[in-house]
Amino acid sequence: MTGLEIEALHKIYPSLGGTPLRRILENFHLAIDPGTFVCLLGPSGIGKTTLLNMISRLDSDYSGQIAFQGRPNPRIGYVFQTPRLLPWRTVLQNILLPLPLTEDSRQTALSLLADMGMSDTRDVYPGRLSLGMQRRVALARAFAIDPDILLMDEPFVSLDEATADRLRDLLMRMLELRPATVLFVTHDSRDAVRLADRIIVLSGSPAQIVKDIHVGLSDDERRDESAIEAFRGRYLAQSQ
Repeated sequence: MTGLEIEALHKIYPSLGGTPLRRILENFHLAIDPGTFVCLLGPSGIGKTTLLNMISRLDSDYSGQIAFQGRPNPRIGYVFQTPRLLPWRTVLQNILLPLPLTEDSRQTALSLLADMGMSDTRDVYPGRLSLGMQRRVALARAFAIDPDILLMDEPFVSLDEATADRLRDLLMRMLELRPATVLFVTHDSRDAVRLADRIIVLSGSPAQIVKDIHVGLSDDERRDESAIEAFRGRYLAQSQ
């Protein structure tokens, strides 16, 4: 298991066309224990995706330190807001993209498809799948590398509630089979309560942690809308 330590992180977006500099993060600190499911909760545009991009090394234009505990160079899976599947490749070929071209990799991908309940789609192209099914493929691709850390950027956005619920259940089942440290970005506090061990609430500009909440709900309570609403009312009334 791999943990995460963020210390004194600074991120500034440069000015464009005479607009002032925008400070996204300033002296930002966050520690995440190995094996935990942490939600970053805050409004759109506050810098949640930017933080994921820095952790994943897609964005190196910052100062401060991002360190990993347990494995200095962990395997990082990333589920983006959009599925980002290559339309000219089949479902199986998309899942194989981050893997070496070996028979073991093929068996890993086929096993993931089976766990996802999508074995019959392996030769289908993404354009023939619903958005919910495309998101399943994107999730399978992230799990294909057996990630130490799984980054998720609003993976259930634009889905109807029934489809989103099925994907939430699928995600938790996959994590039981393939444990990882999860950092999940959302602006929906219901998502955070349903899924997280810990909720980090961000606010302001530059973004600051204004609440750090342990979610001690049972599995049954996480499926109970009244229990979710009671928790939100107690701890997250101002964090929609």
